Amino acid sequence: MATLFDAARDVSQDIFRNIVSLRESQDLFDDLTDGDEELSRTAIELEAHVKRDMPLGLVNRGFAYSMAIGYPFETQPFMSSRFGDGTFGVWYGALEGETTIYETAYHMMRAELCVAGIDEIVIRERAVYWVFCNAVLLDMTAKGKDFPQLTASDYGFTQQLGRRTQREGHPGLLARSARSEGTNAVIFNPDVLNNPRLAYHLSYAFDPATQTVKVERTSGELLMVVNGASWF
Repeated sequence: MATLFDAARDVSQDIFRNIVSLRESQDLFDDLTDGDEELSRTAIELEAHVKRDMPLGLVNRGFAYSMAIGYPFETQPFMSSRFGDGTFGVWYGALEGETTIYETAYHMMRAELCVAGIDEIVIRERAVYWVFCNAVLLDMTAKGKDFPQLTASDYGFTQQLGRRTQREGHPGLLARSARSEGTNAVIFNPDVLNNPRLAYHLSYAFDPATQTVKVERTSGELLMVVNGASWF
């Protein structure tokens, strides 16, 4: 495995982070107010009052930061993934926006196909953030020929690799996407990530009959189609 660690890349750029989101804003207090507009206004005013008393910068870190950076470290460190075994948090982004679409479309399709009897088009909305990364990352993008396990469907090898990388204190690594020719950024230390900004929203329409996802950035304007027939 030593030859996996013989290359590194100094990364100082925005990374694309593609997460589940809502395109339209919604009343976050509707469960508490039961649709009562006056109660909703009161709740919003109280929330604003609390935010005014917070130290400068805390609100931005609490919302944009948690959504685009902190979530896998603060809320989901128990989730297993390609490079994480559930004992530490792992943040996934990509150097290209298109790569994040292929990756997230695959996971959406896999999740929806687990639902018994699904036969209707499923709509999911997502938000893409730019997150600045400043770190020297292990570069494994050229290792796929010697180590096909890097993109295999069995995560045993890559989880072992993730454990070693995280344990030895490396901030993260770069690896070839299993779903496209793009490059994923796999981050184990949130301190190398900062300045999250919303880039754009996306809508995914998954058709289980054809196992395709139609992606729109603007309603009614097709951006791309992801064909997952070869994945399942």
